[in-house]
Amino acid sequence: MLKLLWLTLLFFSHLTLFARSDVEAINLSLQSLQSDESLLDTSALDNTLDRYRGTIKPLYHRYTQTTIEFEKIKSKFEAEDIPVFFALIPYSESKFNPTIRGYGTAGLWQFGKQSARNFGLTVKKGNDERLNPSRSTDAAIRYIKYLKKEFGSWYLADFAYAMGEGTLKRLIQKNGSKKISVLLNDPHFPSGTKAHFAKTLLLDAKIHYTKVDEDNNESK
Repeated sequence: MLKLLWLTLLFFSHLTLFARSDVEAINLSLQSLQSDESLLDTSALDNTLDRYRGTIKPLYHRYTQTTIEFEKIKSKFEAEDIPVFFALIPYSESKFNPTIRGYGTAGLWQFGKQSARNFGLTVKKGNDERLNPSRSTDAAIRYIKYLKKEFGSWYLADFAYAMGEGTLKRLIQKNGSKKISVLLNDPHFPSGTKAHFAKTLLLDAKIHYTKVDEDNNESK
């Protein structure tokens, strides 16, 4: 009993990003992704979140600058019964910049060329629909729904979105488990996917599950 109390206090002391019940807010986000594990079940997730929590302030600031655009995206996800967590991916992937380009990727959702084409986008010189916020969001919804069907849960769909389907399938097969606690502990779990998941999870917890009155107090 004392050990459990100590562990609970330890987790709460580490996660100070939110004004009220940090662990509760994060757990609600995890539940929305169909995880049967809470933050207290996995030290690997706690450590990952702790590593990236410093990035949330600028991402949240970007969110406050783009709320009108975000609400349009969020409404599309809600209409498809997809957790609003996924509507926040553009902040962790592109800092919500619809014209940004990466190494072979582009737009809010940082689609690669082939993935974009696979899910209905035109990608050619003079017409790259990855840079079209509305069209690329529709493609992202199709892709995420496909990944959910392929892997069976929303959090695995997000992992696959970030690391690729083949990489995730190999990790699951290697570890014989789909649990977050097991997969995150694998040394071959991509660091980029950890960053993607941590940033999106923390931002989702802050925006959608933190009490409004205390959230406002923290921003002062």
